[in-house]
Amino acid sequence: MSLISVKQWWVASLLVVAILPANGQNSTGLRAPLVTATGPGNVSRYKVPQVRLANAAVSKRINQGILRRVFGSENVDATAAVAQVLQQATKACCWDAEARQWHAGQGLTGCDYQVLLNERGLLSLELIQEFTGAYSYEGTDHLTFDLRTGKQLTLADVVADPPAQLQRRMHGAITRRLGEALRTMETEQLDTADVAFVMERNSWDKAAKRIRFQSDPGLTNEDRATEPDLENFALTPQEFRLYYGPVLPHVVQNLDLDGTYHFPYARVQPRGLLVPVAKAHSAALPKR
Repeated sequence: MSLISVKQWWVASLLVVAILPANGQNSTGLRAPLVTATGPGNVSRYKVPQVRLANAAVSKRINQGILRRVFGSENVDATAAVAQVLQQATKACCWDAEARQWHAGQGLTGCDYQVLLNERGLLSLELIQEFTGAYSYEGTDHLTFDLRTGKQLTLADVVADPPAQLQRRMHGAITRRLGEALRTMETEQLDTADVAFVMERNSWDKAAKRIRFQSDPGLTNEDRATEPDLENFALTPQEFRLYYGPVLPHVVQNLDLDGTYHFPYARVQPRGLLVPVAKAHSAALPKR
């Protein structure tokens, strides 16, 4: 090998080594140190997770992604610190500039979170948002990140199951859950008007005893239930989760269904970083 070719090989090797920490590092022991950022003083009820990884660029990418999902991308300056974002959000919801005083607030008045998975290069979060208005309610959203790069992961990044197949499985699970709930309502002799409202809200076909979803065949002018959002997923050590649940008005919120649908890893096809997580925890399960 000539002196020039040896030099070229050496430079190329250095370039590969320089690239590896960002894109090819071992994720086995990679976890995200987390802190909770809160709003100013005792006025705000905002609690937002922020990661503190050794790679500052990756940390920033994840943290900005969380802030944009909680507060909306139009309200988050990519260069702003989390304290500034929280202060602006607090003023927007709860400060009366004309009266120069704090009030109970309107819109997004609080948020919290839960860490569902934080290991082997994966961070999966549940974001809980409180909305105040004529009808107050609580909503949840979910984000999953690759801790090596800061990328927000999509459905295709974590499972190999075809989306159409998952959609059909969700249709069946959602229909079964609502059918069981309606039978319980009949047994408990609940107000027939409330039961009829739940059926209407969920596009329940009484004759077929099933929900009519937007993708189902039939007349286009029929009322249809919205499709489950397959990108609103989360990961735990034991399972893949999908979510579905139209929020009912507060007067019948006691009739809301559990909106979490559980898929143990044995029932889906893990992909990418999820494969070692699924293998590690399936090995820890008791033998049957």
